[in-house]
Amino acid sequence: MKCLKVLFSLFFVFSISIGNACSMYKITKNGKTFVGCNHDAWLTTPQIWFEIGTENSPYGTVFTGSRFDGENGYAPQSGMNEHGLVFSRLASYHPKIENSIMDSRTKITNPTFYLKDILHKCKTIAEVKAYIEKYDQSLFIEDVFIYIDKSGDYIVVEPYKIIEGNDPTYVLANFCPSITSEDDARRIERYKKGSDFLKINYEANLDFCRSVSDTMHVCRDKIGDGTLITSIFDSTKGTVNIYFYHDYNHTVQYNLKDELAKGNHILKVDDLFPKNEEFEKLIQFKTPKNSNAIRMFLLLIGLFFLANSLYFLINYFRTRKQKNTIGLNYF
Repeated sequence: MKCLKVLFSLFFVFSISIGNACSMYKITKNGKTFVGCNHDAWLTTPQIWFEIGTENSPYGTVFTGSRFDGENGYAPQSGMNEHGLVFSRLASYHPKIENSIMDSRTKITNPTFYLKDILHKCKTIAEVKAYIEKYDQSLFIEDVFIYIDKSGDYIVVEPYKIIEGNDPTYVLANFCPSITSEDDARRIERYKKGSDFLKINYEANLDFCRSVSDTMHVCRDKIGDGTLITSIFDSTKGTVNIYFYHDYNHTVQYNLKDELAKGNHILKVDDLFPKNEEFEKLIQFKTPKNSNAIRMFLLLIGLFFLANSLYFLINYFRTRKQKNTIGLNYF
């Protein structure tokens, strides 16, 4: 058992060092709730978009994200609906386990639609929990989610478990709380910084939250790659402030009610801010993640080696069969 704990701890540290380094926090004080989300990923297509409600999904919502998901549009990384319900998605690790309860639930066939639909249909944590418990959440084996309503109540949604809470402050990064010790969680620098910052004092206002987001942001050695979008949601007023590429000197604020009155629309986040030299360098730095040409080249190389491997494997068995046939004829 001790060896398993050591192995899990090593795997945990390894996974958080190479994965997307997202983080979030929430603050509730004097009847106000703020939620800050740092979306840290090597992507170059940051977006913010607004979706009006429909007859079956009545609540209008704002989302932020950067990963394009084909016909579904962009996959949401964070968001808030017109009732002040906020969510954040963070990459995480959880081992697969046998779970008969999940096996009996409805399978999620479209993850992006599923995540959007929760905010379009729910306004309280109780409603979110009831919605999620209908589905097999184990599909999101590499994710952990948190939902916070206007009152400050929240739930952390893991692949096999839901954790409820109503603490005035809460910090989360890339780990599942039910299987991660506080010592392991504090190995994540952004989580440690956020937790320590909020232990001293906390206020539910934009200036303070900007300081928390700045404290928790990531800026890696490689051309400044790190926090792509910071979203700070004021669930009481129904506003969201966006910060771009870990620059906390500039912000754009949107009032959800005003934006929903314009209908469905999407905005390219980097176009909303002054030119960011670090981001321009990131765009020019080509990797398989942001270059179709490199992806195609690697695919062709892979197919070439696969074809060669099959050719030599077939020839090996053909030659071996011929040798066996010659041996039999000889005798």
